[in-house]
Amino acid sequence: FPVAAVGLILVFLAAPWPLDQKAHLLLHGLCAQRPSHSFWLGERVLPFDARMTGIYGGFLGAGIYLAFKHRWRAAALPSWTTLLVLAGFVGLMGADGVNSFLVDAGAWHLYTPDNRLRLLTGLMTGIALATALAFLVGITIWRAPLLSRRVVASPWEPWLMLGCQAPLALAILSGSAWLYAPITLALVASATVVISLLALVVVVLVRGTDHAFGSVRHLHGYGTVALLVGVLVMMGFSGARLVLERVLNVPPLT
Repeated sequence: FPVAAVGLILVFLAAPWPLDQKAHLLLHGLCAQRPSHSFWLGERVLPFDARMTGIYGGFLGAGIYLAFKHRWRAAALPSWTTLLVLAGFVGLMGADGVNSFLVDAGAWHLYTPDNRLRLLTGLMTGIALATALAFLVGITIWRAPLLSRRVVASPWEPWLMLGCQAPLALAILSGSAWLYAPITLALVASATVVISLLALVVVVLVRGTDHAFGSVRHLHGYGTVALLVGVLVMMGFSGARLVLERVLNVPPLT
């Protein structure tokens, strides 16, 4: 798995195109990538729009937090109050998205959309996404899941994870050009991890090897397959969108 991961990283970095073009192309199938809905760092626009930047940035930060707390083996659902907090996080993003859609449709809307609010609600949803994937991995992969440990321990923990996103949010809001490369690479990595984790669960279930792994090192083969599948899925989505845009002569998003 490390060989495959490092190899893919080197191929991506060595590809003879600017970083912004490579990242934009790889993530083209996962996001609308509207420049007006995106943050600019210097003279380059991030490859995800503000909301998706929040989702995948929030996933990355929350995923690291949950790993530090050894929650990726947890197999107990959060309490109902915690689930309500997480559902509220997702609901706020949904409400902001509906309001933005009403603006685009020229209909009555509650307020003027703002990329900062898109980023905030995206970060909230990223925390919920990390929680859901950690629980899915916990109940699917491990031979001895921690049935008594909750993925998120209390209703306050999602707010703590949201507070941990402050450095990323401030870095994005700063607009500093030198931060473009690390933030873009982090977003590419986060998207790859999300799709690959979903692929891992699918591969494990299809093979009938759920609850068969005692440690991370036992996952090398499956992890490699899942990583390659995840990258191929991302490339497939991107390629399909490019073909549709060419065939339908879709004008560029603004």
